[in-house]
Amino acid sequence: MTDAPASSSDADTPAPAYLFGEVACQMGLLHAEQVQNALKIQAEQKASGSAKKIGEILHDRHELELRAIQKVLLEQSRRREKTQGGSAPASQSIGWFQILSTLGSGGMGHVYKAHDPKIGKVVALKVLSLRLTDDAEFIARFKREVETTAALSHPNIVAGFGSGSIDGRPYLTMEFVEGLSLGKLLETQRRLPEKRALEIAREVARALDYAHAHGVVHRDVKPDNVLIGESCVKLTDFGLAKLLQNDQRLTQSGIALGTPHYISPEQVSASRYIDHRADIYGLGAMLYHMLTGRVPFEGATNNEIMLKHLNQQPQDPRELAPGISPHAVMIVHKALAKKAAERYDSAGAIIEDLSRAIAGKAPIYATKLPAGSAAAERGGCAGILVAMLVLTVAMWALMLYAVTPA
Repeated sequence: MTDAPASSSDADTPAPAYLFGEVACQMGLLHAEQVQNALKIQAEQKASGSAKKIGEILHDRHELELRAIQKVLLEQSRRREKTQGGSAPASQSIGWFQILSTLGSGGMGHVYKAHDPKIGKVVALKVLSLRLTDDAEFIARFKREVETTAALSHPNIVAGFGSGSIDGRPYLTMEFVEGLSLGKLLETQRRLPEKRALEIAREVARALDYAHAHGVVHRDVKPDNVLIGESCVKLTDFGLAKLLQNDQRLTQSGIALGTPHYISPEQVSASRYIDHRADIYGLGAMLYHMLTGRVPFEGATNNEIMLKHLNQQPQDPRELAPGISPHAVMIVHKALAKKAAERYDSAGAIIEDLSRAIAGKAPIYATKLPAGSAAAERGGCAGILVAMLVLTVAMWALMLYAVTPA
């Protein structure tokens, strides 16, 4: 059984042990017949040029809940590590850390799943890339992340354990979260059910509310920096964080800092007056992505995307996902306001509105839909009809008054 129809050329090739349908059946979450039906649907979709992934098809058919899909993805990840050599040999180490597997690589370095014998825990070990050890700006950013992670302690923020240097390379150890990044989840699910999207956004907002209260602006809120465990949502990667009481470092170069698809307009213009509302914008862009399956703006280059954040309004979310509630649309609209002064003035305020929307109640801080949205147009048409009706009644009243004998 595979997650795609096998061709004649590979019919005799054993299926890898980590395919979605295979794993889900072995975990007792599905029957083989359900997977085969989903595969037929996928094959039909491929013929029309727009195939969904197996997990998404099963979710659409109400045969697999989102949390069950997440468990399957976790198990897939574990199996891939074993079959594709993701796990390092027991003898591989960095300093005294025993490397268990590679979690990821980025512009600043590598992140490993490692065992730290000094504290007796499995940790996420982040090590600065060798080629950057002489780069003063990257060293400063890494130190910023170390400082910020150590200063923040909150259930929705990945905890920092320690830092130092091994063979001249700075390192940071953090809490290891058994789960997936929101970015990986969106790659599989494309978009999330509204309630789940609002719940994840609320947990991230709680992390931001705490960070802002301690004078820290994250400046890179995006799905890849949100980790989702079986019972937790945690914000990570404070490498671009800005301390409000000391905003001179990393703001002098006159370049935009952030990720293009989620960057705030003031970050695009490299303003020196970036505050916590930049994170509100990033959260709004991320919520837009979760609800619609698309980022607010696309473009051929990063510059094109960033200029759209600066000058254009995103497409109404309900044109991409008609089932989204007006409450969620209003929250996204306010969070993505171009002017910081028109956004939520605190993470606490957006937490309140998100909680109300989750409960099916209207937000209290976001009070209007985007101009030109379907609901706004309906409201406008309704207003015009009411006005015309009132005017008609008034005209008839005047006419009757004019012809009635004194």
